[in-house]
Amino acid sequence: MWNRKKKNQPLHTPLSEQQLWERYFFERHSLDTLLKWSKRLKYFRYCRAYGGHVGDGDCLLIAIRIQSEEELHEVFEQLDLPMIGISPDSSSSTTAKWTYPQIEHPKHVIIAGVKAFIWMYPDRMKLSITNLEHPVEVTETSVVAAERLEPYLTPLVHLMIDPPQDDRYCFIAEDWR
Repeated sequence: MWNRKKKNQPLHTPLSEQQLWERYFFERHSLDTLLKWSKRLKYFRYCRAYGGHVGDGDCLLIAIRIQSEEELHEVFEQLDLPMIGISPDSSSSTTAKWTYPQIEHPKHVIIAGVKAFIWMYPDRMKLSITNLEHPVEVTETSVVAAERLEPYLTPLVHLMIDPPQDDRYCFIAEDWR
């Protein structure tokens, strides 16, 4: 039988909570890669999936404040998104918590030739980009798509919420330098 030096001594030193977190956060992309991507992107932020049973994926994300009907029209117009109305007598669970339930959520869209996903919240729009072949991952292709889309977002910079997701799952380069 294998003999330990001391009785009940662990076989290895357990990882700290921070070490476990960093192992998960940088599992797909190194710190160096995320720093390089963040230098290339003005508005989009890399956000790691929450994981577990949530069924989400990694994405490049922006959030745009929408607190009035005027801002709603400004954002939809700038992004060249149609405002599709919903019949007042139709009940939709996807619009129930949104401030403007008479307008349908954009969801999967193409803006300036870039495929993106939009979801509306009571006070904001979140626009995300992933890899088309593997929609739960962010790759170099995703970053190139975000770079192509960013010029169309510049007129909305006064409405952008940064970080778009205010938690440790959203990569902020300044936190890692």
